[in-house]
Amino acid sequence: MSVGGQVSERRGAQVIGRRRVQRPFEWGSLIVGTGLVAALVLGWYWRATLPWSAEHGLGYWLGISGLSCVGLLLLYPLRKRVSALSIFGSVPAWFRIHMFLGALAPVLILFHARFSVSSMNANVALACMLIVAGSGIVGRFLYVRIYRGVAGRKQEARRLLAEASAYRNRLNEHFAAAVDHAEDLEDLIGEKRTGFFSSLFRAISESQRIAATQSRMLRAIRQGTRELPIAKPEKRRIRKEAVRVARSYCETLRAASQLAAFERLFALWHVVHLPLFFLMLIAAIIHVLAVHQY
Repeated sequence: MSVGGQVSERRGAQVIGRRRVQRPFEWGSLIVGTGLVAALVLGWYWRATLPWSAEHGLGYWLGISGLSCVGLLLLYPLRKRVSALSIFGSVPAWFRIHMFLGALAPVLILFHARFSVSSMNANVALACMLIVAGSGIVGRFLYVRIYRGVAGRKQEARRLLAEASAYRNRLNEHFAAAVDHAEDLEDLIGEKRTGFFSSLFRAISESQRIAATQSRMLRAIRQGTRELPIAKPEKRRIRKEAVRVARSYCETLRAASQLAAFERLFALWHVVHLPLFFLMLIAAIIHVLAVHQY
């Protein structure tokens, strides 16, 4: 093994040695999302009895608040590009604020309009906002698959493969047969891909191969456990740990396999999302000018 490979495996082993905190979702996002969805459902149900109009009073200020949220969305890309603004918080923190404002803005606008619109410019502005909000949800889905942890550290296929190698080495102590099934996969997934569709098709085919390899590894672990010359309680403990490690190994390989496809899809999403945002901003400005003009 090369010196670089040994270093990678030592780094992977250090990651495995530490307790990894996995957050499939953040409780704050879940609570906020549930609250906004509940507000939308209740607002739609009682839309005919909402006691305001879009032109005056509370309804008017709901519209102003929604438009202000749209304007504040520009602060996140500004924070990413201007390092001097770091005193106002980290980029991941601003990303969460960006996502919250992007979800809150259409809710405020829908309540402002009492869930109905009566003019062409209002229809266009609302449609643009809902499309951008939907695009933001897609972007969030892609973001969490490319970045991990509260620090928003970008995943790298090489780091993931090092972690997978560390898992594999832990299995090698008692279950060499299971390791034999796994070694070829790492070389396959480490190959570079060109183009989005190539990465997508490779990720799908490799995911199937990883699932098949996982099944063979688990069978090898069960067989190897029966052959261990130790007491049954110790066998059960070793088998349980080996199964956990094998599944973590395959999960990490799957993440490395899918990373290239998600990165290219995220880049394409950026190309689409930014023009949609400015189209929404222009439509909102035209709507505000038309309302105050006529």
